[in-house]
Amino acid sequence: MLKIKNIGKIVGMYANGREIIEAGDYDVPSKNGSEYFVFKIGKQNDGEDYDKEHDIVLRKQPEANGKYYMFRMGLELVTGVVVDFDEIKNPADICHWIRNVLVKTQTYYQTDNVPF
Repeated sequence: MLKIKNIGKIVGMYANGREIIEAGDYDVPSKNGSEYFVFKIGKQNDGEDYDKEHDIVLRKQPEANGKYYMFRMGLELVTGVVVDFDEIKNPADICHWIRNVLVKTQTYYQTDNVPF
């Protein structure tokens, strides 16, 4: 299982103006043995499109030693970022990477981009 020390401290912090309301293990086993961690981002305003609640996933890359992949659930292809383990050792760093994913998510919703 993917473990990040003191991960609970991230709950209540903000990334791109959005509150992180939950952080926990992803309870669905992966087909390729990847380990998952999920950050739930609270909804804002009307709760539509970008403003709705999001799950941001942090996945350990089994084929790339020390590398992780973070993305918005459902938009992996257009929101994904590669992260080194050293870049996610504290809550502020995790917020930085969640922010990057949220910015990509917001860009996707505000443009006519499609993931395929």
